Amino acid sequence: MKTIEAILITLCLVFGSWPVDTRAQAIPKTSSQGTLALKWLGNAGWEIQVGQTIILIDPFLTRGEANPNAEWKTDEAAVLRIIKRADYIFAGHSHADHIADVPFIAKKFSSKVIGSRTTTNIALTGGVDKSQIVTISGGEKLDFKEFSVEVIESRHGWHNGRPVRKENEEIPSPWRGPIRGSDFVDGGSYLYYFTFGQQRVLHQSTGNVIEAKLKGLRPDVVLMNSGHQGYDLSSVLKILNPKIIIVHHFDRWQLPFADGLPDAALGRGRRFARDINAIDKNIKVVIPKYFETYTLD
Repeated sequence: MKTIEAILITLCLVFGSWPVDTRAQAIPKTSSQGTLALKWLGNAGWEIQVGQTIILIDPFLTRGEANPNAEWKTDEAAVLRIIKRADYIFAGHSHADHIADVPFIAKKFSSKVIGSRTTTNIALTGGVDKSQIVTISGGEKLDFKEFSVEVIESRHGWHNGRPVRKENEEIPSPWRGPIRGSDFVDGGSYLYYFTFGQQRVLHQSTGNVIEAKLKGLRPDVVLMNSGHQGYDLSSVLKILNPKIIIVHHFDRWQLPFADGLPDAALGRGRRFARDINAIDKNIKVVIPKYFETYTLD
């Protein structure tokens, strides 16, 4: 397996120099042994393929706000245009723009669902079989056939110095549906620290972290939320010391994908990239495009 220097060379060939050229190299439908293929699904959503295994994180393809007073309806056609298979689905927290499509995807593909008690109770209410459920609460180390993952307790993003919604509100048990927009509460927030052989990828679902929980993590790549109120970005970058950061959650997830990335959204991503490089110019920062695939060899 190649070293991180070789990984960086591969990424440079794909991404170009900063400002980032995000035209991706073609990826075969099934990635080769030892190769990671990462595809941005918008918002904090990712598809990661390693060998024959497909991992989804925070997949939300329906787009749009969830009406708190109405039953949630996944746009099944929109999901299936992008998602062809899913072995595992990881949820960073339980807001609609992170998990509203999870019950449909899990039922369609018999995927394992890994998430908080709130996430898994919403999945059960949505008809996912209990044999597919893995409930986490932070601190777990999970081993699967082609990868392992450490669950890191985190916090939801802040705005103007305080949480934007009630933090850690939970749904303690499944119910006899329907699932309404108001059911997608925080449920607790988590980072996922994946190990794929010698390659380590950290996914940040929200715009916040608990710095003390990051000590000892050494990710090669961080899939990082562009919002960073509530923590010291300089301190977090020093702790993690990543080689590559791929920015996400800078787009307008309320808008359809057909609208593309608005200039204001791209501006948010670029400002965050500049903030990172002002702290550490050696970090490679990537601003992705919808549904393009990036590889780590």
